[in-house]
Amino acid sequence: MPNKIGSNVVAPFERVKDVNVIMTTLHPQPLIGLGNLLLVNKVDKPATLKPETATPAATPTGAGTGTGDSTTPKDAQNQDKNDKGSTTSSDRAFSNDLSNDDRMNGLLKRKVDTATGAVYREYKNLDAVTVDYPENSPVWFKANSYFAQANHSDRIAILDYVDGKLLDTLKDFWYYNWTFMAFVDNTINDDVILASNICESNQDHFLVLQSNDLAQFTQFYGQNYTIGLKHDLSEAMDTAVVGAVATKTVGSCTWKFKELTGITPEDLTTQERVGIENSHCIAYIQVDGRSETAEGFSMSGEYIDLLHGEIWVKVNIGNELQSLLQDNDKIPYDNTGISMVSARINYVLDLAWKQGIIQTNDDTSKGMYEVTTTPRSAQSRDDLSGRHYGGASFTYHASSAIHSLTIHGTVDSDTIMQ
Repeated sequence: MPNKIGSNVVAPFERVKDVNVIMTTLHPQPLIGLGNLLLVNKVDKPATLKPETATPAATPTGAGTGTGDSTTPKDAQNQDKNDKGSTTSSDRAFSNDLSNDDRMNGLLKRKVDTATGAVYREYKNLDAVTVDYPENSPVWFKANSYFAQANHSDRIAILDYVDGKLLDTLKDFWYYNWTFMAFVDNTINDDVILASNICESNQDHFLVLQSNDLAQFTQFYGQNYTIGLKHDLSEAMDTAVVGAVATKTVGSCTWKFKELTGITPEDLTTQERVGIENSHCIAYIQVDGRSETAEGFSMSGEYIDLLHGEIWVKVNIGNELQSLLQDNDKIPYDNTGISMVSARINYVLDLAWKQGIIQTNDDTSKGMYEVTTTPRSAQSRDDLSGRHYGGASFTYHASSAIHSLTIHGTVDSDTIMQ
């Protein structure tokens, strides 16, 4: 295929050989969503959208020796140089379009929300983060712990928001490429409580919190989609846990027994460990000489892998049915169309069973799920008139895991006792 840079189009040269070998490079797809991390970072000044600058006209030959585009300010060539993770930046104007330098530096995406003054960015690695947030800055500290883990994603998202704008900011960026979020500042404040309630209301994202004081978690008791970690704040256990577990195939693992790189296990007494688990928090401990995360539940006491599986099922059924509507010229409102809907739901649930999200029925060796649909005749006149079908439903039994064991042993002794 001809390549084009600027206005010059160059076609491949004719080959003199009778054999023409055409090579295609296949790249791995980006990791989407369900294990990706968002760092939430509060800044003092809102971001603005940088005005687009006109492309300069070509300089005639011999017209001088300029050093570049004189109409583009120097700071526009490095959009984020002024950010550097500081909350007192004097210039927070950014473009939504990435420059070649941005891409070379590992920036994957940038989006400015002019309504809230927030800016959302995705970075491919720690070096890319360092361009905008210097080494040892609070943002870098969290990102470093994330990328140190063996199962981190191919990106990390960072959201700068302005005080008082968190609700609208999260609303605008809720359906971007992330599912787990952690605050750069570990202080438990009103913004953190708000974020927890937002997660609880939507039931499709997790908030991961870290504190060394169990009393800080009291107000989050009962929250399904808030995860509490009890650990010293000198180490970023919150982003480490996400990097170690979240991107593994949903359903394939629990959040207990996981080893974290760069995180020091706590030396806890039995009573301290019981207190942490009764608070539905997760500690990092050492058992038989090996470091591991303790019980993998959220602040409600529900297990994270079960909730993560629910999110996976909901998202993938929605995606499959959306594709069904888009990929077909027409889904007839009759048994044929309803069967097509049912087939897509069954497909996702079967995959969920194979991944370990759904329990296996020991009698049938099949997944414990059921899809039910009602015929056209059972739909309301309003639904028929509006071309809406609401007669499909499903149930499944969530898979579980063994987290502890009790073994009974019997010893046969030759000693005769009175």
